[in-house]
Amino acid sequence: MRIDVFVLGKMKDFSRIAKEYIKMLSQFVEVRLLELGHENIENDSSLRRDAAKVLRMLRDDDYLILLDEHGKDFDSISFAHHISELITTRGKLVFLVGGPFGVDDSLRKRANERISLSKMTLTHRIATIVLLEQLFRGFKILSNQKYHY
Repeated sequence: MRIDVFVLGKMKDFSRIAKEYIKMLSQFVEVRLLELGHENIENDSSLRRDAAKVLRMLRDDDYLILLDEHGKDFDSISFAHHISELITTRGKLVFLVGGPFGVDDSLRKRANERISLSKMTLTHRIATIVLLEQLFRGFKILSNQKYHY
């Protein structure tokens, strides 16, 4: 079982933290973080190029979850159970973290669902770390293990 996390951007100084969470997650699931970069110009054609890059990497049966501030809200326990259900029923999960200019509508249409990590706008780096932390917390919850920081 593997979960992919596609990031439209680079993690830079946050890479070390992301790698730590991916290592901790490895006791439960393989997580692959793919930094796809992004166009540095805010216009429709750059968003379309970013989208084309993502769409080329997806398989038809990949279950795409777009992180979106307008997506569905979860608390940690319900998120854990939701992810467990999706892994059981949908197979491979792919999370998409948009870049600084958002994502093209073609990715919103391709997404099987949208979830929100916060009503606040987060940078792609912070959103990725929060997602990885919540995945780790979720797998600890599902394994009936304590998790406190």
